[in-house]
Amino acid sequence: MIKAINIKLNVKPVVGNLVHSEFWEGPCRAGKKEEMMPEVELAEAKADFERKKKELEKLIPQVNVLEPLFVPYYESFVVENKYYKEIEKDLHEVDVFVNMNWRIPKLERFKKTIVVLSNGVEGCDLPAYCRSIGLEAYNAVNIEDLNDILFKLWVKKAVANTRALVLTAGEMPTFGLLSNIRDTEIIRRKYGIEIVKQPFTKIFEIMDTIDDKEAEVIKQSLLKDSQKNTVNTDYLINDIKYYLAAKKMMEDYGCNAFSTSCHELCTSKIPQQRKFVPCITHSLLKDEGIPSACEEDLNALLAMTIMSYLAQRPVFMGNPFYETDEVLMLHHAVPSLCMNGFCAPKVSYEVWSFTGQGFGGKIQVDFAQNDSDKVTLGRFNPLGNKMIVTTGEVIRSEFITTYCSPQYYIKLDKNVKDFMHALAEFGHHQCLIFGDFSKQLKEIAQMMDFAIVEA
Repeated sequence: MIKAINIKLNVKPVVGNLVHSEFWEGPCRAGKKEEMMPEVELAEAKADFERKKKELEKLIPQVNVLEPLFVPYYESFVVENKYYKEIEKDLHEVDVFVNMNWRIPKLERFKKTIVVLSNGVEGCDLPAYCRSIGLEAYNAVNIEDLNDILFKLWVKKAVANTRALVLTAGEMPTFGLLSNIRDTEIIRRKYGIEIVKQPFTKIFEIMDTIDDKEAEVIKQSLLKDSQKNTVNTDYLINDIKYYLAAKKMMEDYGCNAFSTSCHELCTSKIPQQRKFVPCITHSLLKDEGIPSACEEDLNALLAMTIMSYLAQRPVFMGNPFYETDEVLMLHHAVPSLCMNGFCAPKVSYEVWSFTGQGFGGKIQVDFAQNDSDKVTLGRFNPLGNKMIVTTGEVIRSEFITTYCSPQYYIKLDKNVKDFMHALAEFGHHQCLIFGDFSKQLKEIAQMMDFAIVEA
């Protein structure tokens, strides 16, 4: 399985330099003659190219730097064809041109995203021109700004390389989620994310092929690191087999994200017969950087995918409930252990049973362990072109013995009643990440062309 979080943004650095054919001065050129001779300008341009290449060592790990290219040209502003041919050699790999000095005339002919690294004129002028002819272009004033822009372009590419396996009963809309995105082509065309739907029953033939020993190893590891276990440990292996079957099925269909029906799965009575629930599957997959949403919820899956890649951490999703004008409650049985970040230490947890019969594992995590009490919530609307975003602070966690738990109580920064009213345009499940990412989400929304509704 190729996880979307492991892909790279292919960047082609191009360093343009205007080199004059002889010495003169005028309204656009003045200085010392000895510094303005053609051979001196060319030598300085080449030295600048070497300095620029050293700067590339500071780029973020999500970037793959293709061979940098030095592109000098004279006052005719015509680039020699040999340089265009050099660009074309790896053009099929290029996601972004990083223009690191003077603009390169006709670089726009290649119809690639352009980021201009300049603290002045070029950075303002070239992107404005490119945008006016329908090309994506940005200006970065320094290397930190460049990294910020490249990271968001990486998020956009990662989303476009996400292909979700959705196990479904075929109902449209589903019983528990009338507000779901019903036309998957909308989000494929707009964001590149693909949805592969298969019958929810198909996974069980794969589940029956999972080796007991492989599942037992994961089960024992989960129990060993847990602070407390109330689940029937004999049944827990069934949850792990479902998780391994989901990964196998994703591999078979070339997918790197997951969702499954819930109400329809439950009413089939297959979970009762097989003694499992899918909750631990969602938790474990998200910790591996694989977006995994409950209940075929494509609105949540799309929000989760963007938020997870952007924040570099798993996303909790849950049902929202009005408690007071200040406090919102979210609950679902799908917290993750890496909520502070994929590379951060795992939080402590307990494994309880979802059902009164003792089957169906669910992970219980106290959100007080997280590095920040501040959280960001988000969800897309049924048309997939708007995302509601709000922020707040977790004030307490509560656990209940059976059914969906944990329950998280969040003091929103805005009125909860107004927020619930705003959800009438978006639907219910909310995606939650730790930290305030509202500014970054607004920036990525501009880049990916969806609206942000702050509530």
